[in-house]
Amino acid sequence: MLDQLVVYLGLVRCSLDFEVRETDEQEEFRVWFRSWLEENIPKNMDIPPDGRVLSDDAQIKLKEFRLKLGSKGWLAPSWPVALGGGGMDVSLGEIIRDECSKLNLPTIGNNLRWVPAMMVWGTPEQKKDYIPPALRGETVTWQMFSETASGSDIASTATSAVRDGSDWLVSGRKAFITGRTVDPDYLCTLAVTDHDRPRRLNLGVFMINASLPGISIVTQSLLTGSERHVYLDNVRIPTGCLIGDPYQGWEIVQTIIEGERGGQFFRGTEEATIDSILEYLRGGSED
Repeated sequence: MLDQLVVYLGLVRCSLDFEVRETDEQEEFRVWFRSWLEENIPKNMDIPPDGRVLSDDAQIKLKEFRLKLGSKGWLAPSWPVALGGGGMDVSLGEIIRDECSKLNLPTIGNNLRWVPAMMVWGTPEQKKDYIPPALRGETVTWQMFSETASGSDIASTATSAVRDGSDWLVSGRKAFITGRTVDPDYLCTLAVTDHDRPRRLNLGVFMINASLPGISIVTQSLLTGSERHVYLDNVRIPTGCLIGDPYQGWEIVQTIIEGERGGQFFRGTEEATIDSILEYLRGGSED
């Protein structure tokens, strides 16, 4: 009986065909999109092989390419057009992501991780102000949860947000911001909103304009790659920058982290480590 079952399972396995076959429409779109990429991909862009921060020229070229993609809704191909997405069939969106993943480019700044949280907890004004510009490629948002003393234990956040009239004053230091990407327009920031409340029930999430006074970004060079540290010194932000309730930060951040691993738009590996090391060694072997 056991032998018969083994034979049967073997026949079933052989009869199953897991190869994904594209329709004529999908194949035509892939060929067309690949041609579009070849024509529009940034040319002569200096990409440091050791993971250093991108130069101003490289950032400009990457932003321009990002805007081209975003203007067509290709940063979020299957998302609704009203939000800045492409409103496309999911299968065509997968082709866009697949072809973009093959490009030898740094990450262009993915904004999809915080967007679902904004759609749930954000006000109508916040959704309008933050989501479409991000999906259209007009803005870049850095995620700032980790700190030097707390690491991945976000419940140990020390950065504080103190009410001052109708505003908040935010002070602290965020760290471990890695990856070669363009400089931010906004900082999605976790901060303690009440030091007297219990841990996890004392946190808030803010969307902070990165150009505000009191914000400084410092680069820490590593053996391979780099990390960015962001210092906030009594940064005054309006109440409208708070996402959700002042004490919902833990819940909001958990939903953002939930989808973090699948959030890269371009390269699937950590470019500041494996990819960069391989590129650096290849370059060195040619000298």
